[in-house]
Amino acid sequence: MPLSDSPRIPRLPNPDADHYRLDGSDRPMPRTTSVIDKGIGKPFLTKWAGNLERKTMLAELSDLLSEEMDPETSAALVARFEQRLAPEPYCEVEKKSAGVFGTAVHGLVENYLLERLGDSPQEDVSMDKAVAAGFDPQLIVRAGQLAIDWLEDVDFQPDPQGVEERLWSEDQHLWSAGTADAFGTANLARMAAASHWNRPASGEIDPAMRVPVLIDLKTSKSIGVSHKVQTAAYVTYLIERGRIQAPCHTCILRVAKTMEDRRPVEAVLIHPDEFARYGGAFRYIRRIFNFLDQEDTLERKYWRQSRT
Repeated sequence: MPLSDSPRIPRLPNPDADHYRLDGSDRPMPRTTSVIDKGIGKPFLTKWAGNLERKTMLAELSDLLSEEMDPETSAALVARFEQRLAPEPYCEVEKKSAGVFGTAVHGLVENYLLERLGDSPQEDVSMDKAVAAGFDPQLIVRAGQLAIDWLEDVDFQPDPQGVEERLWSEDQHLWSAGTADAFGTANLARMAAASHWNRPASGEIDPAMRVPVLIDLKTSKSIGVSHKVQTAAYVTYLIERGRIQAPCHTCILRVAKTMEDRRPVEAVLIHPDEFARYGGAFRYIRRIFNFLDQEDTLERKYWRQSRT
């Protein structure tokens, strides 16, 4: 049973926000990806490593130039070189750039699915942003078409509410939200043939069998455990919202950004009976997120006290 029959839908304060807002509550609702990133990763290490590399590189350059020219000229060249560098680690720059590419591909697939449902395509400026960021529009279109071809191969039928569907949990222990790329039904045998299984399929699959499936589209270089946990979180939300009565199949569909990628299309299909594993992991990660969030609050409080 749904925990709430409220028609409220979380909204993003702005496109770059790391949380949603739910009407009637002053408590920020973290993005699912934010929960997982903070629960699994250590983002501060990226900044530390990038700054260390920058500092070391500038010091080495200064030493090298000082061997060839006077100190004043050497210092001026090092300063000019530093001005050319990005203000943040280049891995973060690349991550944001990759996000621009992914958003453009998502826009193409979203409009394809909306047309399948007989709805009007959404106005989308993400392609223009991706091209402005230096991406080849042909590669964006290619990635989008790879995803569309896969969806057609497995006979995916989108649910009327299931295209870029906002999902969330009001459970006080989970309290998070996300946007699922596509939810609907597909031919299980075709998905099995077009996907990489986490474990061997057990028994024969009825060639005509259709099953509910949540599909998450990625343009990353690989599929990782965080992606599997993310889809399990979305299934948790679907159940809580009353959209499904029991865990369903999920599929992580990755399409390549470059022509050099040896796997232009890669898909991982996850069975409903694996939901306990990945859904349980999300609950544990959410607890870690809560702990770290509380620690951040305490540290800020103690820092302010120390300043006064």
